[in-house]
Amino acid sequence: MFDPSKPTIVSTDASDYGVGAVLTQLDGNDAEHTVAFASRSLSDAERKYSIVEKEALACVWAAEKWRTWLWGRKFLLRTDHQALTTLLTTKGNNRAGLRIARWSARLLEFDYEVEYRTGSLNHVADCLSRLPLSETDMACAEDVESVAAILTDLSAVSEDDFQSGCKDCPVFTKLRVQIQKGWPARKTSLDPDLQPYFPIRHELAVLNECIIRGTHRLLVPESLQKKLTDIAHETHQGIVRTKQRLREMYWWPKMDCHIETLIKNCATCRQNDKSAVTHDAPLQPIPLPAAAWEKVSVDIIGPFEIAPSDCRFAITLVDYFSKWPEVAFAPRADAATIIQFLSVVFSREGNPKTLISDNGSQFLSAEFTDFLKSRGIQHLRSSVYYPRANGEVERFSRCIKDCLQTASIQGQPWKSFLRTYLMDYRATLHSTTGVSPSELLHGRRMRTKLQVMDIPVPQTERHTMCERVKNKQMKMKEYTDARRHAKPSNFQPGDKVRVRKPWKVKKGELKFSKPRTVMTRKGPNTYLLDDGRTWNASHLSALSELNAGTDSDTTMDCHKPGTDLASNSESDSRLRPTRMRNPPCWTQDFVMGK
Repeated sequence: MFDPSKPTIVSTDASDYGVGAVLTQLDGNDAEHTVAFASRSLSDAERKYSIVEKEALACVWAAEKWRTWLWGRKFLLRTDHQALTTLLTTKGNNRAGLRIARWSARLLEFDYEVEYRTGSLNHVADCLSRLPLSETDMACAEDVESVAAILTDLSAVSEDDFQSGCKDCPVFTKLRVQIQKGWPARKTSLDPDLQPYFPIRHELAVLNECIIRGTHRLLVPESLQKKLTDIAHETHQGIVRTKQRLREMYWWPKMDCHIETLIKNCATCRQNDKSAVTHDAPLQPIPLPAAAWEKVSVDIIGPFEIAPSDCRFAITLVDYFSKWPEVAFAPRADAATIIQFLSVVFSREGNPKTLISDNGSQFLSAEFTDFLKSRGIQHLRSSVYYPRANGEVERFSRCIKDCLQTASIQGQPWKSFLRTYLMDYRATLHSTTGVSPSELLHGRRMRTKLQVMDIPVPQTERHTMCERVKNKQMKMKEYTDARRHAKPSNFQPGDKVRVRKPWKVKKGELKFSKPRTVMTRKGPNTYLLDDGRTWNASHLSALSELNAGTDSDTTMDCHKPGTDLASNSESDSRLRPTRMRNPPCWTQDFVMGK
């Protein structure tokens, strides 16, 4: 029997021709009880894997096979291959091969710990791995779902149970006597436990031990209210549909409050996509550096499918102060190619103080880090899956794409057309600074084919240019924040959040990750989570904390005996805004009496 509240263990093993796994849980005496078994044969390609890859495959296959019970719950992943205790965790990503690294990434959606157990003690999983299904049986088994018993308390309420609950309820005993005796004229004359039923007193009738409202709606005793709500909410359809199902057949005081409280504390509903809400974070303009070539940003465009082999990628670099761009085509976009490109540019313009990039593997490599460190360059990385943080070079990349499209339309070679484009771009006044990149970086205007006569042009003062950039950034921030309805983020360390997956998910797959914990605030809108990655607030959805008490005694406490149901409804209605009523136009010609 699978009990979500008990510790769960997944034991795996692999042989030369099969993998096996067993799902167990610990009882109160720390004894393991089996929930499910599984095994399968390895394919011809999988049999060529190394032993560590076969053992890792068994772990990944078992976790994904029992995802229904493992997702969202912490479990112990047990293996008899000690190397996997490091390779299948985040600290072992740099040591694992590509295949195991990919499998480790697939396990990131689970909350697990890897434990090593010697092969002599891992006999159950070992036996399953050596007795796999044949290929013929395995093909048939793909259509058969795993069978396991889930421990729940959602069995139907029988008529005898319902009548017994009504008979044993002290409030219902008083209510039956009051209905048969008759109701007083004033509610204050009633027992406090019966006052919530006074507004519907004329609709109540006694049927055996039960009480009916109207023609068919049963009043539910307090002992059965939570169970009936759980049954109505068994498929997690939400608050509205759960209310509709219960209102059709049942009623009790403060029923809506009870349903809302229970569903808002439902762990499954809180992890559903429809409950996750994200907001765009306010724009954070990067201040203009004090001088040219202090801060630059680099990015990679490509691959271009229709380009020649030596133009598959384009490496771009932009100076934040002067907007001076550098572009170079390359057949590949590895760390060595980027270092070679930057070395050529830096030999001509000098080393900048700061370089900004995204989180591509090329920029995270040890080779690239050592290159920047040797030149005394500070490396800043934008938030993962948030290209807006590196907007300067991302915006210029769009210009490059437009340039290459134009070259393709005109049938011109990309390299020669790009050189002409860069010359014109560097000589043109930039819309943000009002000055050409050439003048800001080199202190002179670039001479082009468009220039006929040498006429002196007054130099733009730096103070004027800086004020212009600041005003432009402020206007863009106000416009963008208003258009995106941006809201400031206020996550605190320790808060639970869910991350919106930036990639396209499969149908039926959750668009948000499992709950993560905020570790620290890295910037105005960036946060470091417990997965070791820095995320922008636009990807994060706050996970509300559970109410202080979520057991039946607390959730049932929406209505206390002696409270006035009718007065509560009236006070709630007074909080609602009243309708605006305008008199007809023809009344303007008359003097209306009050």
